[in-house]
Amino acid sequence: MTLITDLAGRIFALGKDDLTPVAIANAKTVILDTVGCTLAGTHEPVVETMLQTEGLATPGQVSLVGRTEKLDILCAALINGAASHALDFDDVNIAMGGHPSAPVLPALFAIAESQPVSGIDFMVAFIAGFETETRMARAVNFHHYDLGWHPTATMGVFGAAAASAKLLGLDRDQTALALALCASLASGVKANFGTMAKPYHVGHAARHGLMAAKLAQNGFTASLDVLEAKQGFLNVYNGKGNYQADLITKDWANPLDIVEPGIGIKLYPCCDSTHATVDALFLLQKQYGFGASDIAKIDTRIHPLRLTHVNRPELRNSLDAKFSVQYCAARALLEGGLSFASFDAKAYNDPVARELMGRVHAAPHNDLSLTRPGNYLSEVDVTLRDGRQLNKRLDRPFGRHADEPAPRELIRAKYDDCAARVLSTEASARLHDAIMAMETLTSLSGLSMLWTPSNEMAA
Repeated sequence: MTLITDLAGRIFALGKDDLTPVAIANAKTVILDTVGCTLAGTHEPVVETMLQTEGLATPGQVSLVGRTEKLDILCAALINGAASHALDFDDVNIAMGGHPSAPVLPALFAIAESQPVSGIDFMVAFIAGFETETRMARAVNFHHYDLGWHPTATMGVFGAAAASAKLLGLDRDQTALALALCASLASGVKANFGTMAKPYHVGHAARHGLMAAKLAQNGFTASLDVLEAKQGFLNVYNGKGNYQADLITKDWANPLDIVEPGIGIKLYPCCDSTHATVDALFLLQKQYGFGASDIAKIDTRIHPLRLTHVNRPELRNSLDAKFSVQYCAARALLEGGLSFASFDAKAYNDPVARELMGRVHAAPHNDLSLTRPGNYLSEVDVTLRDGRQLNKRLDRPFGRHADEPAPRELIRAKYDDCAARVLSTEASARLHDAIMAMETLTSLSGLSMLWTPSNEMAA
């Protein structure tokens, strides 16, 4: 038995009886969150550019979330995947060091418009994909992450393939072949963060995971020892000795990753690695009552694995601003929060924000013994003009773990805000209600009608 065949057997065996009430509730929450983020991102430049590119927008019968166009099944997975991550607002996962739902759901939604699918079967498939990518991530991270791979894409393609195989009804052998093929389809490097390429990575993973399952369904072949082989995925992507292969299947689904450590909901539309700094600043501000004008200097020390892609004292564009801890800290203090408008050109070119940015300095944290799973470690020192020096250290941002979940009212408010970009209040509420009752639906065929805007909203 190879690692791939062992993994495929576990994916195949996962059924609705394995889904606890917490697993179902958490799955619905991140499905809602991802659909909201996709609605918000569906008219972003990355999506518009891809739709104008020959070969990426072949007409078909599968809808685009928040748009009126319909594409073929693979193009729809690609475009919806990019839209879901276009604003970098979708859910996150501790093991992946990335985003678990965005690579998986676009593939499943495309399948659900192409054949009869019940809500509970959809959820089983989604959770199978979620479990697959997060277990694989445990085996390769955080060396994989530190090398510069984008785990949302390199792990996400396996999740998308596992989920697609499950929903398409593939057998064990076909599922194994789909996963094996993904070893040649996994791609995405962190050097492209802050550009359109990052959300493209996610769409690419969704499309390729679905494609791998479709190819396997039709008899396509791949090497079943592709994970552990000398020139296989683990050695090529991580290097010999830099992974723990047994963690892929150790304690599989016991408990499900979506239950423990649980789901991570982002409350700010910017890079996850900036959030602990922002949360720490808000806590200090609440405790000591200072304003942006009172600040002489801010020093933030961040785990070096995360600092690499958020230490951006100079900004080129709005995507860059989302990955700048200096800008996110400054803008958060000026506004008392972070919103979509925080990252438009007017906001990041604001001289007041730029001046405050200049007083924010980022460096690697020098005591990694304080690190907890997820490598979110961030410590903020604020020097006020009156001479006071304040300090706050956080192990992770809020809403990242089962013992500290994001409040339900904030999750709903986030969804409503995202959906309002393209849907009416009534349509947004109907879509919300359908998703939150997903496990009871006998068919998902009508879901696409709920996320398609009216002519007035589409215009």
